[in-house]
Amino acid sequence: MNKVLTGKLERSLAGGHTAVKVGGKMLSYYAKRPFLSKADRHEAKAAAYTAGAETLFQGLSLLKGTALKIVQQLSLEMDILPEAACRELAKAYHQVPPINRALVKKVIKEGLGAPPEKIFSHFDLKAFSAASLGQVHRGVDGDQRTLAVKIQYPGIAATIANDLTLIRQMLRPMVQKEHLMPVLNEVAARLREEVDYLKEADNLRFFSDHLKIDGVRFPVVRRRYTSATVLTATLMPGKPLDQWLTDKPNQAAKDLVAQRLYNIFVEGLYALNVVYADPNPGNFIIADDLSVGLVDFGCIKRLDPFFLAHYRRLALASAHRSGEEHFNAMMQLGLIPANLNRSTLDEIKEILDAFSEWFGRLFTKEVFDFNAHPGFISEAKRGMQRLHRLRRHLRINPDFIFLDRTRYGLLRIFEQMGARVAFRNFYEW
Repeated sequence: MNKVLTGKLERSLAGGHTAVKVGGKMLSYYAKRPFLSKADRHEAKAAAYTAGAETLFQGLSLLKGTALKIVQQLSLEMDILPEAACRELAKAYHQVPPINRALVKKVIKEGLGAPPEKIFSHFDLKAFSAASLGQVHRGVDGDQRTLAVKIQYPGIAATIANDLTLIRQMLRPMVQKEHLMPVLNEVAARLREEVDYLKEADNLRFFSDHLKIDGVRFPVVRRRYTSATVLTATLMPGKPLDQWLTDKPNQAAKDLVAQRLYNIFVEGLYALNVVYADPNPGNFIIADDLSVGLVDFGCIKRLDPFFLAHYRRLALASAHRSGEEHFNAMMQLGLIPANLNRSTLDEIKEILDAFSEWFGRLFTKEVFDFNAHPGFISEAKRGMQRLHRLRRHLRINPDFIFLDRTRYGLLRIFEQMGARVAFRNFYEW
């Protein structure tokens, strides 16, 4: 991967060209729409969205960097784009080539004041892990301790502001402005924090100091080797969750690991009012003793206690099968306008009641067995798609974005693991 283009003109031209092409796909559909039957209209719309998604992905592949990261977050986790767009953009997660060795040395020299060979006893110029904003190398300090050294791709931070404008242009034909902007602003806020590795070091220290859960480990930041673009911490022993699962651990091992992951979420949310908001299997390191090590603290969401009190009402209502209480809590959180007509309100309530019932099933027994409930996540997805069709009647509360992303991201992981998890907890039961 070469240096990310930071020139505003270059990126604007590339993004603007993509926006025009995406808009053209949608305009073509709207021009034909009045002359189509209802069935043909649905098929033509799906085809237009698929073509637009493909064009969008091609344009973002040229931009890389924060533009790609932003749309990944918007589409893959937050259900504001059609399924066709989500499938196309999912490709991007596996298409981030590493930067070359000369750039690796340059980033470390600029961030730490000297090249890696002057700072570390040993430094592997080949990254062992990569993502959309940076990559991780192994290093060894003077005391022969093995370190994980994360370096940021050059120029990433400088592209954020301009890329936000580009994304607005690119997605305008596919997403309503009143739904796009709150989500986009929330994603951008987290992204600005994520490119500041000094803030990430503070986040890691906060979790390590305050989240005390049996069987959960944290790396130790080496401040001497850390800057805004280079983050160094002790290397966590073990394997990333996805790799660990390829070894086919037994049911008891999977259950224990899954329970620890869920305990991290619940205790962080209610005891600390903070969410470790990147439920990527690669961020969970499983050791031989089945302890869970957390890495990558760039994406952290802090929540207001007032909001959490209402959110807890939602969870309690679902856990105890009170659809009416769940709906009232949604109204009080401002997600459903009070001035909707009765038929629309009834349709929304029907969908939300079904969703509340779905979530409440997790609490029906002492332990929920994902092996006994195949398709559990797919059922929720279908409900979200029904709600998506009524989105013009709803309001978005940005506080839900990363909270929901994390909770349902964990549920997807548990389903893939075939784990058995105790969801009843002190706060929601």
